[in-house]
Amino acid sequence: MKRLKFLLPAAALALALNGAAMGADVGTHVMTFDFQAINEIEVTGTPNLSIASAVAGEQPQEVTDSSSTCAITTNGANKRITASIDTAMPAYVTLEVGVAAPSGSGISQGYVTLTTSASNVVTGISHVADSSPTITYKLSANVQAGVLSTDARTVTFTLSD
Repeated sequence: MKRLKFLLPAAALALALNGAAMGADVGTHVMTFDFQAINEIEVTGTPNLSIASAVAGEQPQEVTDSSSTCAITTNGANKRITASIDTAMPAYVTLEVGVAAPSGSGISQGYVTLTTSASNVVTGISHVADSSPTITYKLSANVQAGVLSTDARTVTFTLSD
């Protein structure tokens, strides 16, 4: 009986140690990751501008369209949005754009005259995801422009350093 009392605890201890040794097997991974630079901009809307009136004795009245928006996502710092048009405007006609700064980041440059060279419209954008900044276009002309047929320009917005 004494032998059984000794063998039972010894057997239990051996099983416990064997289980612990098997459960102690460990595998490891070195997992690498990164977070790439993200700079995305998308514009929506179909702006339409038509100058059709003037006050007698004054230049034609400018018109605006605020029906467009842009969506911006960047995980970078101190980014900017630039804008340009594909073809110069006719003589005596000016197209301007004003882009609201994304919520909590950036500084709008107000109305900026669009040319074929990129111009800053929002600066100082950092770490933001916003889908609602408004884009407002302003078209103005003076009487020297004469009568112009319907025309179009492609406006390119770029989010960059």
